[in-house]
Amino acid sequence: MDITVGFYGEVKSRADLLIAASFEGDKLPSKALQTVDSGAFEVARSAFEKKRFSGREGERFASYDGPIRGSNELILIGLGKKEKWTPEKLRKASASVLQHGKCHNAKTVRILAETFSAGSVSIHQAAEIIPETLERANYRFDKYQSKKKDEPKHEVRSFELLFSKKTQKNVLQKSVREACIIAEAVNLTRNLINEPGNVMPPRELASQARKAAREGKFRCQVLGPGEIKRLKMNGIVAVSQGSHEAPQLIVMEYGLQYKKRGTVCLVGKGVTFDTGGISIKPSRDMEKMKYDMSGAATVIGILKAASRLHLPIHLVGIAPCVENMPGGGAQRPGDIIKMYNGKSVEVINTDAEGRLILADALAYAGKFKPKVIIDLATLTGACVVALADKAVGLMGTDQALVDKIRKAGETTGERCWQLPLWDEYFDLIKGHHSDVLNAGSGQGGTITAAMFLKEFVPIKSWAHLDIAGTAWVDSDKPYNARGATGIGLRLLIELFRNWK
Repeated sequence: MDITVGFYGEVKSRADLLIAASFEGDKLPSKALQTVDSGAFEVARSAFEKKRFSGREGERFASYDGPIRGSNELILIGLGKKEKWTPEKLRKASASVLQHGKCHNAKTVRILAETFSAGSVSIHQAAEIIPETLERANYRFDKYQSKKKDEPKHEVRSFELLFSKKTQKNVLQKSVREACIIAEAVNLTRNLINEPGNVMPPRELASQARKAAREGKFRCQVLGPGEIKRLKMNGIVAVSQGSHEAPQLIVMEYGLQYKKRGTVCLVGKGVTFDTGGISIKPSRDMEKMKYDMSGAATVIGILKAASRLHLPIHLVGIAPCVENMPGGGAQRPGDIIKMYNGKSVEVINTDAEGRLILADALAYAGKFKPKVIIDLATLTGACVVALADKAVGLMGTDQALVDKIRKAGETTGERCWQLPLWDEYFDLIKGHHSDVLNAGSGQGGTITAAMFLKEFVPIKSWAHLDIAGTAWVDSDKPYNARGATGIGLRLLIELFRNWK
């Protein structure tokens, strides 16, 4: 799908579909429509005057009659009250634009982008949000579905976003280009996550990380089972020992030339399939446990996006990848293991495996002497209970970092909600025969999981993102098809684009 920038005075070719927006309370269509296509403006004005369209949120008016010159059809979209217009509403409206294009079997769609900007949404924000959302909304994971050769395809080939000021051409084109880079990285992440466990075991995820590194021209090293054992990363070893699939530790590095500015380490949980191990999960919904490597996939996507955006930051991405199976060699509840940093852990629940592999990876991150460590993980069902699919659970030891992440979440629509990490919570996982337990009684499960991780973080500035409730959706949403969402990528790229 091709997305380009155009300007009012340069429109020459005829499009299949022209789309403009209006707010509730507007007396007339936007003057931009009159500038681009006076005939379409007259059709729209007639719709206003005859009260066939008023700009209410979700309202739509379509016409292919009358003196429309620059397109075969016109669609007006209602945005609601101007004072209530937000970036998130723009995302949903942008997704509807794609659906209108497909429903009308349009191959070329022209959008008056400035008619979608007002209030808290600037023209430059619209130039980023619209193309990014179009690319994300167009995503479908259907590679395994049989398709009939004669099955009609309703696909939009190209979108042209029209703006008024040609003097801003370079800035607007840059915004669109970067938005498409970010959306492509999100879709790469979704592809990795959506692959079934038999196709995406640890070794294949490591292979995909190498491929992303080659394409993005950043470093990638993969430590195999021998090296992991030699380093005494016994959390990773213990979780993987019930599976025929060997563990992999992916280590990626981008922006070495910016190392003097300080290193940021990203750690992503990579359980490519999670049965729960000996503490086996119920069969219902277990197929979704292919999504348990969402954190690792997101880290790969972030490094790919950062490299293509040429962000001035030194990033190290670490992804411990395992399969958690109940084989004859699997770890048992009650086992005690010594971790990479020397602390001992008693395994209370083998289904609390993500924190074991993350613990070794977080401790290993200290090797790079980072200023900041951020981890992403589909870590706890308790986070889904607490926040549903509406927010990421956010905890950390650096309030300034936590605040920056929350701000980035508000900007991108990937909202985060902070939970406490009070010292008293550690009492719930304090070890009896070991330094720490890998699970508590079940109370405050999201927090105690983070408290466990905190024991292995080698620096003061750390943030933990529990994406268990937001990493996938069970039904189609406006810009998220059923399956993986790729959450966390846009959030952290926004953070790093404003990094100081």
